[in-house]
Amino acid sequence: MTIEVSGGAGGMGAVYQDLLAQAGILDDAGDEVRRWSDDVAKVAFDDSVLAAALLCPVEAAAVGIAVGVATTSLLTVSTTLEATALVLQASVETYQFFDAAQQAAMEALHQVGGYALGMALPGLLASGALLLATNPVLTGTLALMIARDPDAVMNGAMETLFENPWLMEELTKTAPWLIQGLASQLPGGPLLPYLLSGGSWPTTDYEQAVGGLVSVGNLFGAFQDEGDFEVQSVGAGDGAAPTSVAEIFEQQSMLGKDANHGQIQVTRVVDADGNESFIVQIPGTQEWSPARGDNPVDLTTNVQLMSGQQTLLQEQVAQAMRDAGVDPGEPVMLTGHSQGGIACASMASDPSFTREFTVRSIVTGGSPIARFDIPPDVSVLALEHDQDPVPMLEGRENPDRPNWVTVERDVSGVEGLHGPGDAHGTGVYQSTGAQVDSSNDPSIRAWQEQNERFFTGDATVDRYQITPSAP
Repeated sequence: MTIEVSGGAGGMGAVYQDLLAQAGILDDAGDEVRRWSDDVAKVAFDDSVLAAALLCPVEAAAVGIAVGVATTSLLTVSTTLEATALVLQASVETYQFFDAAQQAAMEALHQVGGYALGMALPGLLASGALLLATNPVLTGTLALMIARDPDAVMNGAMETLFENPWLMEELTKTAPWLIQGLASQLPGGPLLPYLLSGGSWPTTDYEQAVGGLVSVGNLFGAFQDEGDFEVQSVGAGDGAAPTSVAEIFEQQSMLGKDANHGQIQVTRVVDADGNESFIVQIPGTQEWSPARGDNPVDLTTNVQLMSGQQTLLQEQVAQAMRDAGVDPGEPVMLTGHSQGGIACASMASDPSFTREFTVRSIVTGGSPIARFDIPPDVSVLALEHDQDPVPMLEGRENPDRPNWVTVERDVSGVEGLHGPGDAHGTGVYQSTGAQVDSSNDPSIRAWQEQNERFFTGDATVDRYQITPSAP
């Protein structure tokens, strides 16, 4: 399936910026013309003109009339230019206001709807149980269907979600508030969720909602971002220097092969003039236990990142970059799949990280990053599949900005893909990356030109493995 591109140099955000730039030019031109008008007006009061008025009053009067006409014309032009500038600025601000208002309204609907559904869920489940209890034929049919082929039932459910991605999108957008609404039905009412979440529930803030989930998990020993880790160089391994978007995700797939160890790949690229650039690659989630083990590329890091917190994983990435010799001022591209992409966006948004490292670009695949405040001087390329639920988890569309290119792809017709999990695979994102590499879209072309330095030159690759520190 073909890709759809939004944002970047060809997006509406860039159009808005162009309009504002043009408004600034018109306003400056209006100021300049107004100054010309003042200079022309001074001619009528020049000493030589005043002296000539005594000897040649008719001619002096003609000069005065001409100055008046010229001054009026210039003031008219100036006013027109400045008025046009104001109209352009007001138009852009109006568009941006309504865009923001529409997004806020949709998020509010998902919050209210999710909370209401969560509150109603126990009753709905009880009603469903009562229906089954009073309808033995229906109960027997469902039981027979599940017992005969439980895999087919599960696969059917997954294919339904896969073929109707809007269902997944609605679920992910309402999930944080659905959980809060459901928790409010526990004994004790809303007070218990408030206490368990450390005062985070109820909330209309996404990060705080996830933070409340982390707080609840902490009470049971889950989601605790702790432990002593270090990074060790393990050589290049099977790593190769990526020279395209497709090859970035090929390497992301290689990084995830060892599920027991998190690995970070750092590629040093040296151009013909000896200037160095670096590509830093971070793997996706490798450990799904809610309790921290020997690999911090885990579920705990996922929820911590989505709650807006800095993590131990990011500290290990920074240490790997120091060990690789990444110096301040040297351009860095951060890339990641799934959790790795979230970490990229978080680090690019972290002033303490960007004070040490010069992040110029991030590339993500299957990562929910829309809520991160990524600076405008960092170029973003975000790949997302319509059937992949993971990029939907932030409950918001990616912003349309000149520095941010989002590539979406409908993978429902791709052979061998049958469920949401299949759509999240790095291999599928590699094939989407190949379409990006061959695209003629102006936003993608502009991104490629801006990031060419990361893919051309002499490259060396090193891998760094994250391991528990020796006791």
